Amino acid sequence: MPKRRIVPFENDRVLLRLLDITDLPLTLSWRNQAEIRKWFVNSDVITAAGHYEWYKRYELMDNDFVFIIVAKDLDNLPVGQISLYRIDWNLATAEYGRIMIGESLAKGKGYARQSTKLLIGYGLEGLKLKEITLEVREDNMPAIAVYRSTGFVEEKRKSGFITMCISSTQYHGANNDSS
Repeated sequence: MPKRRIVPFENDRVLLRLLDITDLPLTLSWRNQAEIRKWFVNSDVITAAGHYEWYKRYELMDNDFVFIIVAKDLDNLPVGQISLYRIDWNLATAEYGRIMIGESLAKGKGYARQSTKLLIGYGLEGLKLKEITLEVREDNMPAIAVYRSTGFVEEKRKSGFITMCISSTQYHGANNDSS
């Protein structure tokens, strides 16, 4: 099945739109920043050819969606990316991750929290997912704070990683504010 198209969606601060091929140079530059790549399971520097090969595979997958985070209050500047992937359409589950704020002027300004909250809402309500999980390095305290503030609950710790989860029932109680 070819990748379904998802219309961009937004809140008051960010717009999320699907990654396209023209974004690859920008996302590669973000992903290869030392302070970003250290948090990924694969923390190696990625080549342009490798990034393009990944994208060709990604384009054929209807269970993997990478979104560009556009900061509306920064003149619609793309500032990062965020993803829902390993979507099991039958079980209505997905994994959340690949988040990075790559533009220095956008770091520490709340874009990660705003885009996480927006994407989780879209996944649970728009895509009708029942559960979204994530894995985060246990020493990545800024990310853990974002995840907790958006409703994720810790499930287990193993080998330096924390698994967190949010379900559709948790989401409705935890995320009914407009911030």
